[in-house]
Amino acid sequence: MARKTARTPSAALADLRLADDCLLSTADAARLLGMSPKTLRCLRCDRAGPPALKLGGAQQARVVYRRSALERWVRENATPVGGIDSAD
Repeated sequence: MARKTARTPSAALADLRLADDCLLSTADAARLLGMSPKTLRCLRCDRAGPPALKLGGAQQARVVYRRSALERWVRENATPVGGIDSAD
């Protein structure tokens, strides 16, 4: 029987790609960004986080994030720290 190896969240999300710009749940988006879902929800409420979409018209509609929007948000909001080269 083959033993399953632990995978990083980023590797798991890379396999999730159904298209270049797939939709991610709040939990998956938070995992990709390396933060908790609660932090991502707080950023969304403060309008400081990556743009989100609501699927459906109800107040309890499902919130999703485009992968491309997450990547763009990281590029635009990343700040070099302590000598890290920002050219990467």
